[in-house]
This record gives sequence, structure tokens and C-alpha cells, in this order.
Amino acid sequence: MFSPAIEKQRQQLYAQTAVDTGEGLRAAKEPTEIFGVLRGGMAAIEQTLVQTPAKIRASIACSAGCSHCCKVAVDVQAQEVLLAADYIQTHFNPEQLAGVIERTAAHRQRLAGLTSEARVRLIQPCALLDSVGRCTIYEDRPEACRVHHTSDADVCAAHLADPSVDLESVFIPALRARLFAVMLGMDSAIESAGYDDRSYDFGSALHEALTNSLCRVLWLRKRPAFSDACLAEVGR
Repeated sequence: MFSPAIEKQRQQLYAQTAVDTGEGLRAAKEPTEIFGVLRGGMAAIEQTLVQTPAKIRASIACSAGCSHCCKVAVDVQAQEVLLAADYIQTHFNPEQLAGVIERTAAHRQRLAGLTSEARVRLIQPCALLDSVGRCTIYEDRPEACRVHHTSDADVCAAHLADPSVDLESVFIPALRARLFAVMLGMDSAIESAGYDDRSYDFGSALHEALTNSLCRVLWLRKRPAFSDACLAEVGR
């Protein structure tokens, strides 16, 4: 449980983000405006981190190239995938784009037929890491990547090697509460607006987004953006 002060902050951040995102989506008329609202929500997560007291931020062990958490399955909603795909198509050259498509295709193949439990246990580097472990789409990375911080990278490494190692022991509750509040407030507004709220495997859905332009069209029409094969939970 959080302290009363943190709980109050959490509730306020959630409510304000839900209102701001909801109003933005209702006012948006064009796809570029809709995706602008989504990027504004992502920016709100970053701003909340910056506004977190310095003493709390000082406990964060995460740094550029620290990629332990970038080797596990990531659950996302459709809009996160579409933002990432847009970044890749805008910033990557043809060779880099082809490389991402190849790596995400291999990712989908490795996941094919796995149960949800086996998927969670699968360890493999994200297709978007560079050679030194840095994210190549950092500006448009998924929500889960933005809100995950710990106070001890060694524990993260140990947990990756042995899932029985308690990762929650190095979470930073005061920070986690604030960032998750913004993330969940944004997600709630997007779902309330009628957009696809299914949970997808990031690598699988990203491959589909990069190879099928209809995914974006379907999402904008408030229909499921990706095929069932991309769902995070097998059989859902």
C-alpha cells in the first residue's frame, strides 16, 4: 500500500491524464491530430518522471545500455505499436527497416505455438536494441518501457537469469505509483474512446504493423488493429 500522500498524487495524476487524453481525442479530427494526442500522453509520462522529487529519482539504477528488461516479453496496446512503427518508418533507412522486419519476423516464429507461460519465460533481446544495448526508438518506446525502473541493476540481471529472484524488491514504489497512474489514465481514456484495447505482444504486432498498412487504418476505425496471432495471451 502507498502512503496517503502518494495515493493522493496517484489519484490526481490518473484523473488528470484521463481527462486530458479524453478531451484531446474527442477534439482531434485528423489522424495526425489523434497520434499527436497519443504522443502527448507519452510525453506526460516523461514529464511526471522529471517532476518526481530528486531524492526519489536519485535511486534509479537504470541507464543507457542497461537492457536487462529489454529481453523479456512486453505487453502493449495497439496505439503503442503504431507509434513505434511510425517512428521506425520515419527515422530508419531502408536497410535498417529491413533489419527490423527480419528480426521481428524471427521473433514471431520463435513465439509461434508457445503457451502464455512459455512466452513469459522466453528470454531474447528486443529487435530494436542496437549493438550496445540501447533502444533505437527511445522517443517512441512503449509505455511499459517508460514506467519500469529499479534501484539495483544487479538484481535485474539476476532475475533475468533466475526468475525466482525477487525483482519487486528493487522497484521504487513512490516513482512507480506516479508513472503508472499517468500510463493507466491515458489507457483508460483511449479505451473509453472506443479504440482497440486488446493486449498484444510487442514484437509480433510490430512486425505486422511494418508489413501491413491496414493495421493503422483498422485502429483509426476503432477495430482490432492486429491479428489474433499477435495477442499477448495465447487463445484469447
